[in-house]
Amino acid sequence: MRCTPEHIIITAGSQGALDLAARTLLSSGEAAWLENPDYFGARGALLAAGARLVPVPVDEQGLMVEIGRERCESAHLVSTTPSHQFPTGVTMSLSRRTILLDWARQAGAWILEDDYDSEYRFSGRPLEALQGLDRDERVLYIGTFSKVLFPALRLGYLVAPAELVEPLLTMRRFVDVHLPMLEQMALFDFLHEGYYGRHVRRMRHHYQKRRDLLQRELQAHLGGLLEVHASEVGMHLVGWLPPGKDDRRAAQLAAQVGIQVLPISTYSLEPLSRGGLVFGYAGTDEEAILHGVKTLAAALEQL
Repeated sequence: MRCTPEHIIITAGSQGALDLAARTLLSSGEAAWLENPDYFGARGALLAAGARLVPVPVDEQGLMVEIGRERCESAHLVSTTPSHQFPTGVTMSLSRRTILLDWARQAGAWILEDDYDSEYRFSGRPLEALQGLDRDERVLYIGTFSKVLFPALRLGYLVAPAELVEPLLTMRRFVDVHLPMLEQMALFDFLHEGYYGRHVRRMRHHYQKRRDLLQRELQAHLGGLLEVHASEVGMHLVGWLPPGKDDRRAAQLAAQVGIQVLPISTYSLEPLSRGGLVFGYAGTDEEAILHGVKTLAAALEQL
């Protein structure tokens, strides 16, 4: 990251940052690229601002910038999750990041970089943010404590280019003025006294164990049906179904036996080449994973 405190705006989680940025930067009818599949919250914020959504597919390197350029070269904004794409879980490659920044500079477009859970990277060095690579001040970086600590803590932050700080602050005066101070003071103490760093290290260990267990169990009991992709960061993984298998039907069968998984097609603005199931494991203990995967395997025999 490259910023000073004056560039940081505290928001109501990442959703508050997405909403504030979209309200400030977009006029009704302006085009905005959105990853496909995408995060519901980003889609909602852009639609609320009146954006014309341009879905841009994602591959193993992240957002496919060249397809975005073919579909709408002059888009005003792009929303992306480069560290851990939601929901596919891929990480944007350095070359793709460079291409995206080049396009934003040439088009005069803004990039909303939603870095919602990169604190939970299980291996390798921390990745440099798009914001840290940006030399033209086209990136607005979004982070959140709601995901890392707990959802009820509605605290996030937006790191804005210098020229946008005042417009963003002007807009927020008409939205919520400022966030409650008590939660911010408590979080400051939590950070300053070292508890936050210890919490992240401890939870990273727990989540990695759960991810590894879930991946092993899915491969053992559903390996003939699901191609499991477990990324090196985050709190969810994706099991891809064979072409022609209906992921919404699979999710319905899972729900009938009390298991909540989300079909990846529900996150998509246009058809995907194959369906898949999104598995969140942060709130599920090891015993529940062992039992749940066996139950799911029996239910999906009907698929």
